[in-house]
Amino acid sequence: MRIKELASILLGRIGGVGEASIAVSDRELIEAFAADPENTFLVSFPRTGSHWLRMLMEVYFGRPSLVRVFYYPERRDYLTLHTHDLELDLERTNVMYLYRDPVATIFSQLCYHGEPLDDRSRIRHWSELYGRHLDKWLYRERFTKRKTVLTYEGMKRDLAHEFAKVTQHFGEQLDEARLTKAASFVTKNEVRRKTRHDTQVVQAGPDYDGARLEFREKQGTLVWHATTRGRPDLRSLLADYRQPYE
Repeated sequence: MRIKELASILLGRIGGVGEASIAVSDRELIEAFAADPENTFLVSFPRTGSHWLRMLMEVYFGRPSLVRVFYYPERRDYLTLHTHDLELDLERTNVMYLYRDPVATIFSQLCYHGEPLDDRSRIRHWSELYGRHLDKWLYRERFTKRKTVLTYEGMKRDLAHEFAKVTQHFGEQLDEARLTKAASFVTKNEVRRKTRHDTQVVQAGPDYDGARLEFREKQGTLVWHATTRGRPDLRSLLADYRQPYE
């Protein structure tokens, strides 16, 4: 079933918000977007907050993104294409990169995959992979011509300041009133509602928060060292996340 047919069924637009989001699997459409080097790719390691960011962007700009559309399935003027680049083989000239505190990221990754929180080999595996990902996109790549770097913590701390980087990336000044309206709409419950295709996208609650704190206390040092080992530039860049691990 093609996008127009899906749109007529789901009516996924802000004026009449549908329940579902839509995975876009039209290969020709995706390849056409990717063929234009001016188009922006949003790159993020899994579990770093991309669903929230993509939904905010879609509501704020009134334009969908690939490869999952939350609100505007009838539109084809895609804003970005999101990818995790887990193979670390992606090269694009126009990129937005989103990252998050390594300890919170690895904890969430383990929970998502149902892996033991005390399995040091798996903690090391994910931490080293994330370290390579961060190092590539924050320091080592030399192919981007336009790159905007965002952090999940920055969005939580001061959404207007961080999202202004997004609007500037697309050549616009931030409209704070429009962002406030978008943010009030894209709540955690709304993200959960729009990601029913994957019930683990939003993981929250007292038990989850408590387990994350315990993980940070027990495994934070391992995550920090595995993520930054042999990467002095990355270690310096992520210094705000370091304490109390050194």
